[in-house]
Amino acid sequence: MRHDLIASASATLHASGESTSVTLAAVDRMNHGLDTDAELIPAWTSVTLAERGRSTGVATAPRIVLAPPTGIAMNAVSTLTRTIDKVGVGSATESDLAAALADARKMRPADIWLFLLACATGSAALAVIFGAQDATAVGLAAGSAVLGGVARRTLAHLHVGPIGQVFTAALIAGLIGGFAVHADLSSALRLIAVCPAMILVPGPHILNAALDLLSLRIPLGFARLGYAALLLLSIGTGLAIGLAAFGTGLPPTPPGREVALGLDVLAAGIAAASYPVYFAMPLRLIWWPVVVGAVAHGLRWVVMDVWGWNIAAGALVACLFVGFALAPVARATHIPFAGIGFAAVVSLVPGVYIFRTIDALGVLTFAGGSSPSLGALTDGATAVFVIMAMAAGLVIPMRFYELIRRRRAT
Repeated sequence: MRHDLIASASATLHASGESTSVTLAAVDRMNHGLDTDAELIPAWTSVTLAERGRSTGVATAPRIVLAPPTGIAMNAVSTLTRTIDKVGVGSATESDLAAALADARKMRPADIWLFLLACATGSAALAVIFGAQDATAVGLAAGSAVLGGVARRTLAHLHVGPIGQVFTAALIAGLIGGFAVHADLSSALRLIAVCPAMILVPGPHILNAALDLLSLRIPLGFARLGYAALLLLSIGTGLAIGLAAFGTGLPPTPPGREVALGLDVLAAGIAAASYPVYFAMPLRLIWWPVVVGAVAHGLRWVVMDVWGWNIAAGALVACLFVGFALAPVARATHIPFAGIGFAAVVSLVPGVYIFRTIDALGVLTFAGGSSPSLGALTDGATAVFVIMAMAAGLVIPMRFYELIRRRRAT
């Protein structure tokens, strides 16, 4: 019974966006508090809890629980982890853990109206960050994101998976963006199309994949990375199809626009306040990614505009700051670092470069042209370097804190 409970609790953590290392540590705490001896073996589709008798050393049948880590539910993780910590120090019992697990399973995504508001503010804030100078463009980006949010929730109720959900939302963004271009309401930046698609980027999955790969959990890390890549491909394809319906696409090298520091920081804070809603973060904790994310974006602005460093270096510095600031917060508040960390740095994600690459490669493949190839290569390389810089900036502080905790434990 106890091993079944531990297996179910670890499966809930795994499926709700918690990192593998933190989930394994939670199993150790449950072992200590419940006087069990079990080892968790995480995989992409499930977790396996292998029991080993302490005295006899005889292995019993393992518990296998289906738990594909495709969701991010920080409220469920927070509720369950608080009780696991109490179990580990002996201040909570097996029945308390069972009750917490039942509560975690009952957790639902944010209310639909709050979710749609977050879609609107997140997309609008990103439009401002990337240089939108027209209220109409910002409003259309927000409205497009709301329609995409309605589509995602509707498809979820119809049991359509995440890949279909993000494809549909991106298709809506592309259609509205294409119409805006046709009606001469969009600039070469195509922010009306790009920003609603940006809020679909699976940053927590990329971050958890990086953490697994650095811990040499190669199969699980590449499975997470493959899932994130599939989501990105679905987003980019939906966006490209929507734009192509109006005979347009994403220019490979549109002219950039300067954004004032104050406006840049404010918009970054608004974007950081929107993303925790998508991940069902407890509302009392949202101010953490807002404050840290706004400061990080200001730091990136200084690094790039004052010091003249490139976009990847700016992302690295900003993410290092976020990682050192929020990794202890994630541990103290019992929420996945991948969720709170990504919420703070979402405005740094090079989604626009990824979407340009997919769009350009689509043109190259189906139109038979050769002109987009150099732009696609440049945008793709930029996206890869920025993602690597962001992953390193967020992962290094977390690993640093883990090493400190291990040394203290010994």
